[in-house]
Amino acid sequence: MRKTRLYLLIALALGLAACASLGSRADLVSVRILVDGAALSASVPAGSSVRQALQAAGVELGPLDRSEPPSYTILQGGEEVRLLRVSEDFETEQSELPFVSRTLPNEALPVGEQRLIQNGVNGLQEATYRLLYEDGELVARTLISATTLSQPVEEIIMIGAQSPFSAVGLPGRLAFLSAGNAWVFDGSSGARRAVAVTGDLDGRIFEVSPDGRWLLFSRTSAAANTINKLWLAGLEEGPLTLIDLGLENVVHYAGWVPGAAYQIAFSAVDQADNPPGWQARNDLQLLEVDIDGQPGRTRTLLAANQEGFYAWWGSSFAWSPSGQRLAFARPDGVGSVNLASGALDLWYSLPAYQTGSDWAWIPGLSWLDEERFYYVDYTINPPSFALMLTGPNDSQTIAQDVGLFAMPQAEPEGGQVAYLRAFLPSQGEISGYQLMVATPEGVSMLLFPPEGAAGLTPHKLAWSPSAEDGPLIAFLYEGDLWVVNVLSGEAQQLTGDGLVGAVSWR
Repeated sequence: MRKTRLYLLIALALGLAACASLGSRADLVSVRILVDGAALSASVPAGSSVRQALQAAGVELGPLDRSEPPSYTILQGGEEVRLLRVSEDFETEQSELPFVSRTLPNEALPVGEQRLIQNGVNGLQEATYRLLYEDGELVARTLISATTLSQPVEEIIMIGAQSPFSAVGLPGRLAFLSAGNAWVFDGSSGARRAVAVTGDLDGRIFEVSPDGRWLLFSRTSAAANTINKLWLAGLEEGPLTLIDLGLENVVHYAGWVPGAAYQIAFSAVDQADNPPGWQARNDLQLLEVDIDGQPGRTRTLLAANQEGFYAWWGSSFAWSPSGQRLAFARPDGVGSVNLASGALDLWYSLPAYQTGSDWAWIPGLSWLDEERFYYVDYTINPPSFALMLTGPNDSQTIAQDVGLFAMPQAEPEGGQVAYLRAFLPSQGEISGYQLMVATPEGVSMLLFPPEGAAGLTPHKLAWSPSAEDGPLIAFLYEGDLWVVNVLSGEAQQLTGDGLVGAVSWR
């Protein structure tokens, strides 16, 4: 009896174990795995993911490997999983950046004649690519970076064009900026020569040396944290001569010091991410240049400072005719610089003009003699701009309601001043302007344009260095260079391409 009961218990235990085993097999799902050219099988508990099935099959996953279906997919049983082995590589290659050819009309050459001014040179670029492989096959090639190792140099060809204007005599050398290049009229408007044909002059700085041998100008720059750079161009006949002065980020002021043998004063800015793109230093440095145009030592005339309102915008400067005195203009006033101590002597304070934008207004100024200079005054009630002649202790009005861009320019060795007067003085930012000339006593005369014609856009004017046949003023009108005789009032157009942007005359 006892043996029979024992046998029954053993049989019951075996039956329960068999049932448990059958239940475990029922909870497993099978999956077929294709990897590395082989087919594997794996059984995993129901509810497992593809990743868990791969791990159960002993398949090691690389950091870039991917599966089809994705590794997070829950298996139902009977699926086929494909594991793709993914790898990456990087390669660099260099390629040429082709130069472009530019043709410039030249009224000094016979019609149709061509002359190569600058040879074109291809640039060089280095590109880095990411190569993506799946199971050893390249499936993607993606550019991830490109660096320009050298910029291409334009090919520049001059082609003769018929000038529609009669040649006129011009004393000295009249330099002008057109389409990013510098040209000079040497004694006549029929004697045009190219002196800098890089195509990247920005027009911020453009001034002929007192002896007419050199042109100081600024060029845009693609270098990091660099707005532009200062260069010299030789104005003597012969091969083009361009000299890098090693100075950069000059926005508001750089100019030759009168009476000094090749000294250049300049004020720099630091490039910034916020508008207007710079933070002015408001300093003044002096660079010595030798007779061959090579830069020498630099010394400080005025230390960097942040005095006055809107100091971030910057200051401008002007030398007296002898080069012994220096005036400054900033958004809130005008005065002189003590060259011995480097201190600023503020002659007149001005309310800073509210432009409502990311630029600031600087009063124009120009010396009449060693004691007085012309400047543009601003008053708030009512808002108006006046042309003034001022000394350290007194000031007189030359012309009322001239507009904020009057740009006064005193006649060399003469008392007259050329300036611009706005058609709509209260809207001087957008108004057209008239070219005027005035005496120190405040007698003004209109020179240009004729009645009913469009006005001038604001720019720096240039007087002729000689007044033998009557003083001449060079100015820009609708993109072209003009001169007007102050005595006769006769105006003559000198260029016809509509691309002129700056002028300087010595």
